[in-house]
Amino acid sequence: MTTPFEGAAQTDAASPLLSKAQELLADRMSVIPPLAEVLAERKRLQEQINATEKAYGLAYADAQAAGWTPEELRQLGAEEPTRRPQGRPRKRPAQQRSTPTAPKPRTPESAEPVAPVSASS
Repeated sequence: MTTPFEGAAQTDAASPLLSKAQELLADRMSVIPPLAEVLAERKRLQEQINATEKAYGLAYADAQAAGWTPEELRQLGAEEPTRRPQGRPRKRPAQQRSTPTAPKPRTPESAEPVAPVSASS
């Protein structure tokens, strides 16, 4: 098996092919730098939105704690936030006492052996 670097004849023959491939790649690669810039800007803005959403959630919760209802806040133009601030974990409901259950009926496998009754007269 030979590679393009083994002989000048092969390199000369492959030269038009390689140059055409490089042209095609150059055209395709020309769109990558603007894409990378926009992607970096998008990431920066998304992080900014996430931080703003967190602050908005806290401010909205403070407004509710001050007595404002969601309906009143909606009338003011404040929609319910998509991210709510984390609060205390909910308490687990107290375990209710279970009511005594009736014993399960015995099955032949679980029944204790019964001594046979003798018939005496």
